[in-house]
Amino acid sequence: MEMKEDILSGTDLLRPQNIDFETLLKLSDNALFLLAMDGTAAYISPAAERMFGWSAEKLAAQLGELVYVEAGNQDAVQLHTILSGAASADASLPQSDVQLRSASGRLVWAEVTTHLLRDPMRHPYAFAVYFQNISRRKELEYQVETATQTDALTGLFNRRAFEEGLKREWSIALREKTHTSLIKVSLDRFEALEDHLGQGAARECLTRVAGTLQDTARRPADIVARTASSEFSILLPRTHELGSETISAYIQVAIQDLGILNPENSAGNGLVTASVGAACAVADKTVASDSPEILLSAAEECVFEARREGGNRVKTVIKHLGQPAV
Repeated sequence: MEMKEDILSGTDLLRPQNIDFETLLKLSDNALFLLAMDGTAAYISPAAERMFGWSAEKLAAQLGELVYVEAGNQDAVQLHTILSGAASADASLPQSDVQLRSASGRLVWAEVTTHLLRDPMRHPYAFAVYFQNISRRKELEYQVETATQTDALTGLFNRRAFEEGLKREWSIALREKTHTSLIKVSLDRFEALEDHLGQGAARECLTRVAGTLQDTARRPADIVARTASSEFSILLPRTHELGSETISAYIQVAIQDLGILNPENSAGNGLVTASVGAACAVADKTVASDSPEILLSAAEECVFEARREGGNRVKTVIKHLGQPAV
């Protein structure tokens, strides 16, 4: 007598009681942590192992150190609390983009979604935390942002990026009562150089000058930008007047020492030179009306004065905030 095996049809296999959810999780690129209320890892999906580079066992031991917590990122703080086992049932559930540490030491960007699981009696018993790797998306966003903030010819920041940086650093200076210096560099008789030697020579001149300025202002917070056709701006946070004067004097000499020809520039005996204006704001005392325009206008006035006196020179000024104009 022929024996028949019970074989489930495709339709039967799709019934909830027959679905192999663990296999589906193994196929997913989205990582899942299932954590008890005390932070104990009840389940870590294979995608989590791939995303972070640790085995499930080692990853479970890393949960308390996994989140890179940035100042002001409350979602990252709350996620750290959940992974550390210190979160209460009424805590807010992070739904945000955060950075997480990996076995290689590299930070991984992930979009995090968190759920609180309750039993049939509505008692909370676990957190389900999902991670979607968005590192590639963040990289593309960074590239786009960089492109919109960079001067195509010189590779320096453009005017927009400079103005944003000035506002940001100005706010910090007012809050921390620190000095801020701004240097304006305007190339003397640059239009004559372009007319006499052509656009190729003009572009090479700008590129070389940009390189000199970039090499001069090397601190991470310094901002070097091309803010007009032949004008550059350098923002030096936490730099007092002596520092701005020293750097301005160096820039003025360094540009002439490049030896770039500009036959129509009598100020430099046929070489490219610059009129340099530097302004330093002393934020010992501030008022609500103080704005970065004070620093910007002062530096521009110094450049104007340097050019009026023949160019190839430095002019500086100090602005004491919160004091009446004289």
